[in-house]
Order: sequence, then C-alpha cells, then structure tokens
Amino acid sequence: MMTLTIDGKTVSAPSGQSVLEAARVHGIEIPALCHHGDLTPVGSCRLCVVEVERDHQLAVACALGARAGMVVRTGTPRIVQARRAVLEMLLLRYDDTAQPERDSEFMRWVREYGASRSEAPSIARRFAVDADPHPFIRVDLNKCILCTRCVRACAEVQGRFVWGVAGRGEDSHIVAGLDTTMLEARCESCGACSAVCPSGALTDRNSLRESMGAPEHNVTTVCPYCGVGCGFDLNVREGKVVRVSSNAQAPVNGMHLCVKGRYGYGFLHDGARLQQPRVRRYLLEGRTRGPGEARDEWITVGWDDALEVVARRFAAIRAESGGDAFGILTSAKCTNEENYLLQKFARQVLGTHNVDHCARLCHASTVAGLSMAYGSGAMSNTLRDVAEEAAAVFLIGSNPTEQHPVFGTMLRQAVRKRRMPLVVADPRAIGLTEFAALHLRHWPGTDVALLNGLMHIILAKGWHDAQFIAQRTEGFAAWQHSLGAYTPARVSAITRVSEAELTRAASLLAHAKPMAVVWAMGITQHTSGVLNVLALANLQMLLGNVGMRGGGVNPLRGQNNVQGACDMGALSNQFPGYQGVGDAAVREKFAVAWALRNGQYPPFGNAPGLTVTEMISAAGQRALRALYIVGENPAATDPDLNHVRRSLQSAELVVLQEIFPSDTAEFADVLLPGAAWAEKSGTFTNTERRVQQVRQAIDPPGHARPDWDIVCGLAQRMLALQGSTPAGPQAGWDYASPDDILIEVGMLCPPYAGITPARLSRGETLHWPVPDTSHPGTPILHTECFSRGKGKFHLSEYLPPQELPDADYPLLLTTGRVLAHWHAGEMTRRVPGLLELYRQPLVEISPEDAARLHVAHKQPVRLASRRGEMQALAQVTDRVPPGVVFGNFHFPGEANVNNLTHSALDPLAKIPEFKVCAVRLVNSGTRTGKP
Repeated sequence: MMTLTIDGKTVSAPSGQSVLEAARVHGIEIPALCHHGDLTPVGSCRLCVVEVERDHQLAVACALGARAGMVVRTGTPRIVQARRAVLEMLLLRYDDTAQPERDSEFMRWVREYGASRSEAPSIARRFAVDADPHPFIRVDLNKCILCTRCVRACAEVQGRFVWGVAGRGEDSHIVAGLDTTMLEARCESCGACSAVCPSGALTDRNSLRESMGAPEHNVTTVCPYCGVGCGFDLNVREGKVVRVSSNAQAPVNGMHLCVKGRYGYGFLHDGARLQQPRVRRYLLEGRTRGPGEARDEWITVGWDDALEVVARRFAAIRAESGGDAFGILTSAKCTNEENYLLQKFARQVLGTHNVDHCARLCHASTVAGLSMAYGSGAMSNTLRDVAEEAAAVFLIGSNPTEQHPVFGTMLRQAVRKRRMPLVVADPRAIGLTEFAALHLRHWPGTDVALLNGLMHIILAKGWHDAQFIAQRTEGFAAWQHSLGAYTPARVSAITRVSEAELTRAASLLAHAKPMAVVWAMGITQHTSGVLNVLALANLQMLLGNVGMRGGGVNPLRGQNNVQGACDMGALSNQFPGYQGVGDAAVREKFAVAWALRNGQYPPFGNAPGLTVTEMISAAGQRALRALYIVGENPAATDPDLNHVRRSLQSAELVVLQEIFPSDTAEFADVLLPGAAWAEKSGTFTNTERRVQQVRQAIDPPGHARPDWDIVCGLAQRMLALQGSTPAGPQAGWDYASPDDILIEVGMLCPPYAGITPARLSRGETLHWPVPDTSHPGTPILHTECFSRGKGKFHLSEYLPPQELPDADYPLLLTTGRVLAHWHAGEMTRRVPGLLELYRQPLVEISPEDAARLHVAHKQPVRLASRRGEMQALAQVTDRVPPGVVFGNFHFPGEANVNNLTHSALDPLAKIPEFKVCAVRLVNSGTRTGKP
C-alpha cells in the first residue's frame, strides 16, 4: 500500500490502482463516462481529468496510476472548464429529442457542469430510433457518445463480442455484428450493454414501458431461477417491480446477469396469478371423490375455510390410514425456511418420511454417489474458484451457457483470458464447444465407459497422483483391477470417440493441476446416474484434484434452491443436515426436539419414505390417499407424463400450493395461493453451498400468502384437531418471521449451526458447513481429509441405458433446457420478451436424419416414443449427431418432451432416466402408429 493526497485528504492505495479508483474508494467522486469499474480503462472521454501537483498538466485519472506522495486536485477552475468543454463536444453528436433523457449519467454531468449546446447537434437524428427489434433492449444511437462501454461489456463481461465500432471520425458509430440486429449478431440478451450505457443509447425496454418514473426504492435479493445464486436489486415503484438492476456487491456475479435474471421478473404481475384459495365443491359439502369420479367446479373461499377443509381431511385420513397415507412434495423454488417447515410438517404432524422434491429428478444420483465416495454430496468448490483458479476444466453432461448462464460465461472468459484448457464431453455441440480445446462427442448413455477409458489411459501412462492415492484414499487396488477391461479400443467402440481423442483428453486432464470437473443433469439423469458420479469421483481422486482451489467435484444445481431444499431434509431418507432416518440417535434427536405435550413423540419410523415418482404412482393406485404439493409441477416435469396424468387423475386428494394454475392444477382438489420469491423473505442456498438472504420487495397479490405462513396455519389446525400441543420451542409452529425458523434450523442442522440472520444481514458470505457462529464458513470441502475420512474408490461398471433405438423407434432422444426458459416455463412463458426469444418447442435433428426423413427446417413434426407423443418444429442443426434428437420440457401439453421420456429409475438414487430413450420422428400430419 502507498499513500497519496487527493483534494487535501490523505488516502491509501494498493500498487497498480488508478487515481480514479483510489478516489472513489475513499468517497471522492471524479466524473467519468468511458470508465466503468468492471471494464478495462481506455481514457477516451477525458471527463475524469485531474491536476497533479508539480506536473502542471491535466491527466486522465482512470489511466493514471497512483504513486506514493502524489498530490492530486480534482475540482480546480481549470479542471471544471476542461470537463465542461468535453461535455459540450459530446453534446454536438447527442440528440435525445425522440425520448428526452433526464436520469442518465451523461445528463447528470451535463447539468452539474452547466454544459450547453451552442448549436444544433452536428450529426443529429441520422439513426432510426428503436430500429433494432430486440425484445428487451431499446437502441437509439442518436444518444450514443462513443464511450464504448457497451463494446467492452459485451467482450469483457459476457464474452460475446456483439458490439463494435464502425466508421471513422465523425462517421464512427456503434454497430451490432456486421451492422445487423443484435440477435442476428448472436446476442444472449444478458443486458450488460444497457446496464453500463451512460447516455441512454441502450436502455431496457421494460423500465421504459412499465416504470411510472424513478423507482421509489431498491431491494437487494437473489435470483429465482438457476442454482448459480446471482444477486441483484429489484427496483420498486407503487408496489410493483419495474426493473432489475445489477448490484456490484453481489458476491457470486457482481454486475453480471443473464437474460432471465435481468428481464424475467414480469411473471410477478401476471393476471393469472392465484390470489384466493379454491376448493372443489364436493369437499365443501363433506364428500370424497370416488376413484372414477370427475373433479367438479372450483369454489373460491377464504383462508380459514380452505385451511379448515384441508386440516379436517388430513386429520381424517391420518386417523383412518396413518401417516404413510400422505405424500409431501416440497419445492426447490421455496426458501430454506419453507422447506424446513414442510419436512417438519410431514414428520412431526403427519408422521411420515414420504417427503421429497425435485432433487430426486435432477441430482439425487450426485448426492448418493458423492456421499458414498467422499462423505458429502455437495459441490466441493466455488464457482469463482473454478473459473479463476482451475488449470483446466472437464465439463461433462452440462450446458452452462444456457442452463447456468453466468457461470457459463465465467468459463468462457477463463478460456479467452487465461487460455485455460476446456475439455467438453457432450453428445451435442453445446455453445462452449466453440471454446473447447477438445470436444468428446460420446454417444448418450456411455459416460461410465468414457470415464473409465480415460482413467485406464491415465493409469497405463503413469499420469496418476500416487502420493494422493496412498495418503488420502482407500479401495484403490480392487478398483484399479476393474479398469483393465476398459481398453481404448473397447471404449472407442462403445462411445464412438476415437482412441486418439481419448488419449489426448486423458493427457490434457492429467497434466493440468488443479483440474476441476463440472457436471449437471447430463450425468445424473440416467439409470446409471450413481455409477456416473462415482466414476467422476474416482477420476478426481486418481489425479489428486480434491481439497484444493481450482479443483474438486462441481455438480451444478438446476433450480435456485435445490441445494437448500436438500440441506433442509426435504428428502425421503434424511432429516435436515443429511442426518439419516435409519440412525436411531438421529431419530431420537428429532423426536425430542419435536415432541408434543400429550407425551407422544412424533410417530416417524426408521425406514425411508417414498420418492417423487413413487408417490405419484402410489397416489394413482390410492396406496397414498393424499398428496400435498408445494411449488412443484409433476404434470409437466416428471417422466412419462401420460402415466403421471393418469395417476393424478385417480388420486383421492391433491392439495396444490402454487403461484399459478399450473398443469398440475387440473388435477388438484384444493388450490392454495402462495407468494412468489419477491413477495417474501428467507434464504436460498446456491449450488456452491452459499447461503444468501432473500428479501421481500412487494406484497403478494390478492390474498396470496408466503408458503411458510400457510404451512404454519395448517400445522396449527392439524395439531389442534389431533389434541396435540408442542412440548418445547422447537416443536411449535408460532414463528414470527422466517428469521425464527432459520434460528431453529441452526439448532438441528449441523452444517447451518453458525448461520444466523444477524450474520447474513451484515453481509457475511457463508458457505456451509458453518459449525458455530465464529466459524467463517467452508468455501472448499475436503481440504485436509474427506468428510468420510478417506475417499473411497468404487467400482463403476458400464451399463447400457434401459431403452435403446430399434427398428420401430430408430432415434435416440436426449433432453435439456434452453437459455430463454426455465423448468416447466410457468414463470418464463409469462414474460413476453422471453417468449419472443423462444416462442415454441423445437426438436433438434441432424441434417443427415432430416434428409433421410424428408423433414425441412422449422417444419411441424411429431415425435413419438412407446409412452406418448409431442408436437414441435424441427430445428435442423449439426448440434446433434446423426441418430440423436434433442427436445425440451418448457411448454405444456402435447408440446412437452416429457410425454416421451422414460420412467426407469437408478436403483439406488431412484432418479429417472430422462436423458436416453428411443423415439421416432415423422411429419406432423402423419399418425405415428408402428410402420
């Protein structure tokens, strides 16, 4: 550190810091237009000029390095005159007559320095206003002052290079691509360019259309979409969110956001929001619905009536059939506090372990496999650690630029800026293959063979870390023997990856240390999902890449709080904190904590309950008599949807707590309107185990209530009907706020023991485990030893998928998500701009298959499996190899790819095989009966 003087104030600055940044850190404002703290300084606008004593000249502060002993002045008459001259020159090319600008950075400095135009703009109105059709960003280049912030933001933040400068001199202007539209220039709609634009040349359409003036206040919160956990500010006016703005202090993402995070909030104010409870007429009349009886009309009721109906039906079912007659589906969209209460309600009030959530459909195999190998089923490192410290990344079964966009951009920039080698293993040519050192295009469902083949080569070449293996692992010898069968020739035959590519990949991964492995549902959603994860755990132990910065095992969670829902015990086999239901001491701990005053302990047993898919089937057979579903949409997201619909239709009682009338609402008997994420407070835990506060910004619509409040009301009524009262504070349901719930979580969930509302409110960054309130958190797991002691090598033999193509169904279907949408699309399809970016389902098909089947690009087609059909448009693309088609589940009804997917389960994790099934594709007008 060094000291210098700015405007008479002694300040300190680290070596390499500019005078501009040193001044800002100490609260001294120096105006700038081309400069932005997240971007490379260029010093082109010259608005930030300052005087340096003894130099007798003006210097550009953003490009002037701080030096020990410098004396700097920032507001002398000479400086003020120079800045006014700069602003007046810029005004000569600036024209805001089409939409007057008052709130931009540029106009602020124009007013502050009294700059004015002595003549009309010299190049005014030469650009068409709003000529670019981008659904979220309005372009008016008449306001452009050529600061090039947008150019640098797109290059340095997003790594997309959409914007550039064309022309020379007075004719210089900003262009997208080769003077085309933003979307044609492959814009990913992240909004970074509009976020940094100081003049209003690029602005968010949403804020222009929806805001009725400047926001009244901002509320800092966390994104409701993927598991990256980006932070941002909700701009609120008159009780509505009118804009999302970047928050430089956001610990995961800083100023960076994706299209859904920045623009996907419009669903909050959609007119279809559920606002009052609804109950089927037969329930209000005290009748039950017979197995073949149709559901009758909805009756809108008040909360007291709705909760009383549900409580009495639940109490009757429990008295007649016991607690295991219930199935509870919690939600990865809900807060930690809400998930904790839902599993507590299932176990304490109902007396069942039949509680689960969508992690069963995405990362159950990750939790099972990593727990077996390492003792912990979570991501071992942080996102920034991987992006900034890894010497190489092995990306397999994940498409982060579309599914986890901010992290995908981090990886893209790591390749571009650090020349980090990226090895991508994916049947599809995902976006990151453009940046990959090597793309292993293996056949879907052959991951174990591929991984074992790579490790066979590593061992044969002696590239493994023998010291790490000897000191920190067990089971190596038996496992090593099993790899003998995975010769390059055999693996190449299975995976369709050449022996040369296998050897090159093995060498790249083995000679880069630390190397990080990153995966998602392309690895987990298989009948061999646990085996896939065990193979990845084996790889990282073989190379000694665990417990260090830039390495580790890094599964990317799909939903905003799927990690937290798992942590809170929303699983059929585990209490909060991954404490197994089969452990007698653990059961005693929770029985005592949740004891009731009538002398009864909660009647939960020692065997795991049913999982998501098992509950749906059991409800259809009426082995389960009631389903309580909170924030989940199994009628759109589960595999083999025709079976799911039949099961839900046959179910005796379905209580659905939601923000919209989703696909599942058709099969519900009670609808309870919940609050969306911006309408309540609590915490989310992102994919890297970071616990962050979610803050309420607006009120729920109508009579909707936060999910935690609804569950409390239901639990209190149930206990009263059962004649039970809580014996102690942890057994009760009288919470004043989510903070009270989080405090209880800390008492019973060891990884969260040191996480308190007070620490989070102070802005502390806490990655669990946090064993006590003085602990700083654990960004990297397994540093000294594995959670289980020594890491264990497990045999992981290749098993083919349950269903492969044949003569009747000759194509192999794999599934995934697209950038513009998320999950079942209930939120994103209600945002017009997102729907404009991706209007209807597309099925990717290779040019070779399209020619063979006489299918044209964007032609309507019908895709069929042994379980059902879907309708879509054909997207003819070389992203998929011949023999493979790709679809998504973001659209309802016949447009959902889950009409086709297979419900075969991994035998241990019980996760369905979404990623591989046999299908055939025909023209839409053709029936799909067997040929």
